[in-house]
This record gives sequence, structure tokens and C-alpha cells, in this order.
Amino acid sequence: MHIGIISKVGIQKSLTLANDLELSLKKDHDVWISDVDEIDSYTKSFAKTDVLITLGGDGTILRVARSTIGHDIPILGINLGRVGFMTEIPYEHAINTIKEVLADFSKMRIEERIMLSAKGVSNNKQFELNALNDIVLGHQSVSRLMDIDVYVDSAQMAQYRADGIIISSPSGSTGYSLAAGGPIITPEQKLMLIQPIAPHMSLDVGVVVPSHSKISINITSPNKAVVSADGFDEVVLGSTDKIDVEISKSLTKFIRLNPESDFYSQLTTRLKRDVLKNN
Repeated sequence: MHIGIISKVGIQKSLTLANDLELSLKKDHDVWISDVDEIDSYTKSFAKTDVLITLGGDGTILRVARSTIGHDIPILGINLGRVGFMTEIPYEHAINTIKEVLADFSKMRIEERIMLSAKGVSNNKQFELNALNDIVLGHQSVSRLMDIDVYVDSAQMAQYRADGIIISSPSGSTGYSLAAGGPIITPEQKLMLIQPIAPHMSLDVGVVVPSHSKISINITSPNKAVVSADGFDEVVLGSTDKIDVEISKSLTKFIRLNPESDFYSQLTTRLKRDVLKNN
């Protein structure tokens, strides 16, 4: 098998584990290794890669998913982060577990998660962003409310006066959307969530949109806004600009050892872990 190992710069145990894995696996497999910040320089390796092993947290996976979009490479995540909603294997058991997975690879459960595609115009130039978690529209200036019109399939759904708006996938429902008061959605659902950020005297609950729909966002206030995908690729928008968000044709795939019900059994534990590490 061809295996890519993605480490996280500045995290010593990530770098150490990456080197240990390379030594352990290269006897039986073709292995390439990269830091997550340099993964785009390995695009020629994606076509022949069978598995990507990420050593970090959910942020590392988000970066990898965006860089490898369209290549359909399943990801096996080793959790070195705080919460680990997307990662499954603990650091302490990584090497032995990975060997077991690769030895029985054809029988592993593959979890498929949708991605989001956002297209728009900024300064008369077209742009496209892809995200596993969310597309976020926020104000460029601090302490300025935005006026935002949101349409679903050309029908106006709401007029928001808020700090911004989040279009979230099910994966992203445990991220920024959750912090903004949104619901948690099981990861393999095929839908989108519209979640306002600190709305003022407007619709203040999240709205779930089916997979076939298109969400259009128009900025109607003079303040400039910034749109980002998974916290990356910020694009500045003016008052006449708009973006359209749909479910992408691409998926992110994860290799899973545990059954689907593990999402529920681990939910409270992961959220408590995040709270404790932030205090």
C-alpha cells in the first residue's frame, strides 16, 4: 500500500510518532511523510496514495481534507488534539492499532462525510472555497453588525442583523456552529445548517437545509465582510457581493474502528474534555 503520514509542525510527539511510524511501516509499504503545512507540495503523490494517517487534532484533518479534495483518500486520524471529534485512535496505541488496521484494511468501516462548496464574486473576480466543517461569513470591522439576506433555492428565508452567519456541514455542527448555539448533527447526514452568529432582533435559531438545496447569502450593509472555509482562505466581500453555498460533489472519508453509535457514546466525554482543557 501507498501511505501518507501527515504530522504537525511544532508538536514534538507528532514529529516523533511520524518518524516511528515511517520506520515501522516502510518494511511492508511505500510511505511518504509531510508536515501538514507543506502537504500541498505532495499533490503528485495523492493519486497513488491509499491511506492518509494524520497526527494531530481535528484542525490537522480539516487542512488535509481541503488539500486532498477530489482524490478520495480515506483518512486515519491519530488524536493529539483536545477534543478529537474526527480522530479516533489515541496516541498511546497508535503504532499497533495502525498495523492492525492495515492488515485487515478491506474489512474496515469507511465513514463518508459531505463537504461544502462556496462560490462567489469578490472585486469582480470569481472564487470558490471548499470546506469539511463550515463556511463562515463575518464582519471585517470589530463591533459592527452586518445586514445579511439569506435565500434558500431562490426563496428569501431570513434577513439577519448579526455578527455573521455560519453555513455548517454535520461535521461542523460540533465546532463553531455549536459555540454559536447550534444543534449537534450526526456526521454522516447529508444536509446543511444555517446558524446566525449573535443575531440582533432577528431569527436566532439554526435552520436545517436538505442536501439538494442552494443557500445564497447577500450582504446588504455597507460594512465589508470576510468569508472563510474551515478558518482558511479568507476572502473580503463588499456590500454588493454574494456567495452561494451547496453540498460539494466531493466527500471526506474516514477509516473507522468503532461502530456508528460510538459518536453518541463519546459525545459528552469529548465535550467535557474540551471544557476542562479550556479552563
